[in-house]
This record gives sequence, C-alpha cells and structure tokens, in this order.
Amino acid sequence: MSRAPQPGEHRIGRRDVAVVPSAAGMLFGAALAAMLLAALNYQLTLGYALTFLVLGVAIVSLLHTVRNLSVLTVRGARAEPVFAGQHAEFTMIARNATRNERYALALHAPGMAQPEHFDVPAGAEQFVSVALPTARRGWMTVPRFTLATTFPVGIWRARTRWQPAQRVLVFPAPETPAAPLPVRNAAHGEGTRSGSGNGDPIALRPYAQGDSPQRIAWKAVARSASGELVTLQRGEADLCETTLDWDALPSSMDDEARLSRLTRWTIDADATGARFALRLPGVFVEADSGPAHRRRCLEALATWSR
Repeated sequence: MSRAPQPGEHRIGRRDVAVVPSAAGMLFGAALAAMLLAALNYQLTLGYALTFLVLGVAIVSLLHTVRNLSVLTVRGARAEPVFAGQHAEFTMIARNATRNERYALALHAPGMAQPEHFDVPAGAEQFVSVALPTARRGWMTVPRFTLATTFPVGIWRARTRWQPAQRVLVFPAPETPAAPLPVRNAAHGEGTRSGSGNGDPIALRPYAQGDSPQRIAWKAVARSASGELVTLQRGEADLCETTLDWDALPSSMDDEARLSRLTRWTIDADATGARFALRLPGVFVEADSGPAHRRRCLEALATWSR
C-alpha cells in the first residue's frame, strides 16, 4: 500500500489490497472450528464433508472480496475553498474499467462520522463526496482515504489506503457579529466620506464582468427588446474606495482576530459592490471590485504569515 500522496490517478492492484476477517468472519471461523471438533469427536463423515464444504465457500468468497476492490482506478477532484469551521467537500472519482460491477464499497477518512457507501457499475465512473471539518485557515491537505468492502458474504474485509496529492484552501472564519466597515476615501484624495457606495444613479451602461448584481437595472432589462444586462452608473459614491488596513485595527487584537475581522470586511465590502484595497504586513492588494478581487483578498488572508 502506498503511503505517499499520489498525484493523478491511482490504480488499485491486488498487492495494494489487505484482507482480514470481519467481525462476522471471526464468529463464522469459531462456528467452523466447532463443527470440525464435533466431526472429529464423533467421527462424522458427513460432518467432515459439511465442514470442508463451508470452508471452501469461505475461501471462494475471499477471492471475490479481493476482486471486488482490486483493479479499480481512483482519483481526486478539485475542492472548493471554504471558511474555517465549515466542512470542506472533497470528491473522489472511482472508475471501473472491467465488466464486473463493484458492490458495497465504503469510503472512510479521519473526521468522518460514518463511511460513504457506493457501487460502481461496470465500465462506468462513480463520484463520491466526502465532507470533512476544518479547524484553521490555510492550506488543508486531503487526508488518507480508506476504501473497503465486505462483499459478497461479509466474512472478509478487504481494504486499501490511498492519499491523493490534493489540498483545499481554508479562509479565516469571518468575525461575528460584524464590525462596521471603515470610512470610504475619495478615490482622488478629495476628502473622505462614509457610506455604502450607493450614490444617486446618473446613467446606464452595459453590464461588465464583476459588477454587483445589486447594481443591475432589472426594470430597464425588462423593457429592453434585446434582454441584455445593463448596470446603474452611480454618482459620487462610486468614486470612493475603502482600504481594509491591518494597522488601523485595535492593538489589543491578536493576529487571528485581525484576520477574522478583515475577512468579514472583505465579504461585506464586496457585497456592497464597493472598490476596496487590502493591506496586511508585507502584503498589499490594490483597490478593485468583483468576485476575482474578493477571491484574491481572501486568499491573501488565508495564506498570510509573519
């Protein structure tokens, strides 16, 4: 069994599969031993025949259990970022290139309450999602998965372990309750003002990638024959931007508390459609707006270190 994280696909060979008796198998073995002792004690010919017949069935079932797991191909899929405290969802893809359907497979990883059970049809792929808890920000490495089966009889348990070379980004947990956003500075340095960036509408313009859905002029879209999206161009408030500054936070806050508040401000500033910049020790993200900018800021907060 491979112990190092493996990029790309991993084909489960027969040598990668370990087989041990299950709990039911241990009870079955005890019953089989009792049958053999009774046949020896009473010299029962039919007892010998029945004992060895059942033993033969057990050996055949062992081969089927190993075959049910081996020659499968597994790989990991991309995992979306989450906030600390949420569950990160990893996806494993199991591909069965053989003509034999694989039944009663169970996928388990540390942190899971119970295994995920699934089948893989012959010549098909099966997507299996695993939700794992997150505790801290930064890159979270995908843990080692255990793929097991007790099919067809349940007296043997075949398993293999596999760790994909995959990780997921965990953003800092947003501060709750949220603190008010800092005041917004005029973009050209002509004084300061506070507000949400919702000045009076002065014009309509074609929708651009990254525009907030709150600024789409839905009534104008409904009246338009083309149905193309248009955005409200607002006045003075659109000329303002916010700087989310690490050094402006109270000195009593520790590093993680500051990151938590800046994460909340990043989410809130993006929700208003405002332009904002992010300043951390050694890191500066220039003012912008839109989903891509929000993602850059959250990545900077997740991966920041002194």
